[in-house]
Amino acid sequence: MAGARFAELCVVLACFFGGGLAAPSFTSEPGNVTVEVGGTARLEWQLNDDGASQLFELWRKLPSAGLIQRQAGQEAAPFPGYEGKFEIEGVATLKILNVEKADAGGYEFQASYDDGTSLNSGATLIVNYQPTITGMSASPDPNVKEGDDLTLTCAADGVPAPNFSWSRSDGGPLGAAVADAAAGTLTFTNISRTATGAYTCTADNGVGVAPTQDIAVAVSYPTTPAPTTPTPNVTMKITDAPTPAPSAEPEPTGGMETSDKPGEKGRGAKPQKGGLGSGAIVGIVLGLLALFLTIGVGAYCASKRFGPQPNKKPDVVTFNKVEETEAEPLKNKDPENPPEKTEDKDNNKDASIIKNGEMEEVPLKNAEEA
Repeated sequence: MAGARFAELCVVLACFFGGGLAAPSFTSEPGNVTVEVGGTARLEWQLNDDGASQLFELWRKLPSAGLIQRQAGQEAAPFPGYEGKFEIEGVATLKILNVEKADAGGYEFQASYDDGTSLNSGATLIVNYQPTITGMSASPDPNVKEGDDLTLTCAADGVPAPNFSWSRSDGGPLGAAVADAAAGTLTFTNISRTATGAYTCTADNGVGVAPTQDIAVAVSYPTTPAPTTPTPNVTMKITDAPTPAPSAEPEPTGGMETSDKPGEKGRGAKPQKGGLGSGAIVGIVLGLLALFLTIGVGAYCASKRFGPQPNKKPDVVTFNKVEETEAEPLKNKDPENPPEKTEDKDNNKDASIIKNGEMEEVPLKNAEEA
């Protein structure tokens, strides 16, 4: 009887002391948590500490940045600069608000107890964001010769890693070009001239709107000149030129009277095109004849006027002597040489003539004969 009671007491004591000696531990850890940019992330830890007293808890971002802490019996307090960014929910869940790309990475939770137990657990936050095309290139060059090889490459940043697709900007087929969705390449082997054009790269990872970007390709090739047909020489005589028909509505030619009705102003024909007519040629010939005739007459007149003159009598200028009238006698300024008097013979009046450039006094009868 006494032995049975002792055994029961041992079982109770063993159960009591065994349960109290159990060390605190994690029952659930967050592991990898994925969230998109702008969302809210929760890193949740669950504990089994069997009533052990917690002294201190710390959440930090690896490698060493402390984010928020909590002491036994107090509210969690963010570190300076992280207010409004991190909160604690439930037993030990770290809540991250308005997630950014920079928030991606490793996190750690630490807990210490009054019995000297210390717990540590890590988690990884993955932040997804839509791709951004960071560059496009062509190797060896976007300007190639027909028959060369060409590789277009599209690079983009995004989580998860984007897949790439290629298309022609004009909607045409890619032809023999080979696209690699993972590497973002488009390869042409023995490229042809039909590959000339713009190509569009699209990067898509399922987050947000997939961006696109274009790259232009130019393929040069030798050109063969088209055969040319020699132009025959065409000779047209001026008389063979067609005379244009008169216009149905000729334009007015000023005030010329060309109408059959008096007082009406006629209308002249429009200028002819395509060559000179027979009427124009006749007019030109007549004009040239008139010009030559004018020049000949002018030359003849000039020769008669300024050429050598035939023998003829010199011009005679006759001066008739005016009848004498009574007048005051002239005073002789030179008394030693009195003026000579001429006598009127046969009642003929004296006259003076110019002969061979000298003045002579001759009888009027002789002057008339001269």
